[in-house]
Amino acid sequence: MLVEDENQLRENITELLEIQGFEVLAVDSGDKAISFLPHFKPSVILCDIRMPRYDGFWVLMETRKNKTYGHVPFIFISAKADRSEVRTGMDLGADDYLTKPFSSEELLGAVRARLERANEQQSSLMNTFNDDHRAKPEDFRALTPTEKKVLHFVALNDTSAAIAEKLGVSTKTVDNHRANISTKLKIKGNLSLLRYCLNNKKIIIEQKWVK
Repeated sequence: MLVEDENQLRENITELLEIQGFEVLAVDSGDKAISFLPHFKPSVILCDIRMPRYDGFWVLMETRKNKTYGHVPFIFISAKADRSEVRTGMDLGADDYLTKPFSSEELLGAVRARLERANEQQSSLMNTFNDDHRAKPEDFRALTPTEKKVLHFVALNDTSAAIAEKLGVSTKTVDNHRANISTKLKIKGNLSLLRYCLNNKKIIIEQKWVK
């Protein structure tokens, strides 16, 4: 689903995605997006932030309220990289953002990355946990304060991009922290770390590393 009030940009993005084999429902307002949501059942949502009446933040909040489609990957597209605007979007639950003007490679890369991550998470949740270990507070002693914060946000199922915005660092830095956490906790791979966090979410959150 594409939500963009600028006609030419909406047509260009739609054409680009359709050429790549995606089925696209393009709408020009936030209220139309929400009304079509149950019928179109999108796999990913691309949404402009600044639109009249119902802006992108409203669309995101309404989407996340929906129990059936609240998990759909949500990518903001914005006219400029306003840091406060981006942070607001991430805090509300956006998965990624693109700053206009963006290249076709950036657009397709963002869409495919969100879809791949969504598929990985779904596969991960469908698998039975192979590790029955329940974390204990002493397991986290080797982690630095920043690594503990990253682990906290991973347990909340935040993306690296979202964590980066919350901590004010780069996505690459967050990925490095995730790798260090995996090494210290003797966990192999990003999906295994995600399963570990889902399995031990309660005890991780109870540590109150993030206030």
